[in-house]
Amino acid sequence: MSMVRLIYMSHFDSTVNPNDMQNILETSRQNNKNWGITGVLCYAPHCFLQCLEGPRDHVNGLYNQIIGDERHENVTLLQYAEIDERNFTKWSMAFIRIDESTEPIILKYSKSKLFDPFSMTALQAQGFIAEIAHDHEAYLANQMARLFPKPENHSDPVVVE
Repeated sequence: MSMVRLIYMSHFDSTVNPNDMQNILETSRQNNKNWGITGVLCYAPHCFLQCLEGPRDHVNGLYNQIIGDERHENVTLLQYAEIDERNFTKWSMAFIRIDESTEPIILKYSKSKLFDPFSMTALQAQGFIAEIAHDHEAYLANQMARLFPKPENHSDPVVVE
């Protein structure tokens, strides 16, 4: 079965609250694992930018569900392409909240420092998602290293005479 990458953006209904976001993430992560879908969800207080990767039939089915989800408005497809390999193999669904710390990356791919995926081209959106996911992964690795530091090796060096 061939694999595809799909990138879309949407505004979301003003009634969506943090609990809804948590429920969306939990459901997405479980379903995506079952369907072999990986990806990244970028979230700002007014919109989503999401990349989905996986088997064509499953990605298509999920996108059709998203289009029918009343919490999404103005769902707009930015990119749909067959792929040989995934970019986001580690995540059933990474969640990245867009905030002030992401301004340099936003500015790199947008005309202003305000996150507005509706002003991005498909290539800009793909570059933005890849770079912000890379930064997010590095941040998480740093947090893990701080929480669980590697034990120092206190053994004396072996001297061969």
